[in-house]
Formats: sequence, C-alpha cells, structure tokens
Amino acid sequence: MNPIIRKMRRTDIPNIVFNDRRILGQSLGEETLESELKQNLFSQFFVMEDKVTKDFLGHVGLWIDRPMASILNLYVVPEHQHHGFGKQLMEFVFVYLKRLEINTLTLEVRVSNTVAKTMYHQYGFEEVAVRKQYYSDGEDAFLMLKNIDLGK
Repeated sequence: MNPIIRKMRRTDIPNIVFNDRRILGQSLGEETLESELKQNLFSQFFVMEDKVTKDFLGHVGLWIDRPMASILNLYVVPEHQHHGFGKQLMEFVFVYLKRLEINTLTLEVRVSNTVAKTMYHQYGFEEVAVRKQYYSDGEDAFLMLKNIDLGK
C-alpha cells in the first residue's frame, strides 16, 4: 500500500461523515464540514488514501489559530489499522504545523481510548486536564497538549 495525504475535497465529505460515525460514534455532519471547508479559515482537513486504488485510509482535521493548533479528529479506518498509518498522519501533522510555526498542539481523547493515548504519549503529548462528560455518551476526555520544537 502506498499512502498519500492530501487536502480534503468536497467529494470526500460523505466518506468522512460515514467513517466519523463508524469510528468515533459522531460526526460534524456534511453541512458543517462543507462550511468548514469553504468558510472557516482556521480549519484544515486532510485525507489519507492509497495512491493507486484511492481507497480511503484515514483522516485528520485541524483548527489552526497561530501559534496554537488543535487536532479535531485523527483516525485510520479499522481495516487499515496496525500498518503505521496513524504514525504517518501524526508525522504529517508535525511537519505541516512546523512550517506554519505552530508551537502548541492540543487534542481531546476519550479517557478509555488506551491505544490512542499510548500513541499520543509516544509523541510527547501530556494530559493537562479532564473535560467532564465531553462526549455525547457522557464519557470524559483528557485534554492533551504538546509543545512543538520549531528548531530555529
């Protein structure tokens, strides 16, 4: 498999909404994603796909408000997990944000999501707060933060 990461297109939205609901249990929805894509200057959404087959492999959404950014969603579809694609998405995010001189990155993760928390800890994220009943099912989220070394 030969993954590429590219900016999200309007035509990606139905697939992202489907996978958001399947993987995350909720989605911003087609209208909101389309509005984010067209109108929100803070939003940056990317799709990971197979270069040859164009199969959807994953997605990352960012809100960028210099010098900070937040990861809204980051996932690899279940049938393509455990092949290093999540790490490739994270590495892409760091390279992209360094070019924009972003020095702080945050995200929320379910308290129960040990796989994601382990990956985020490996990349230097720290749990800095708990967001009580953050998710629609009432589960708490950890707010995680990483300072990005811009290496100037």
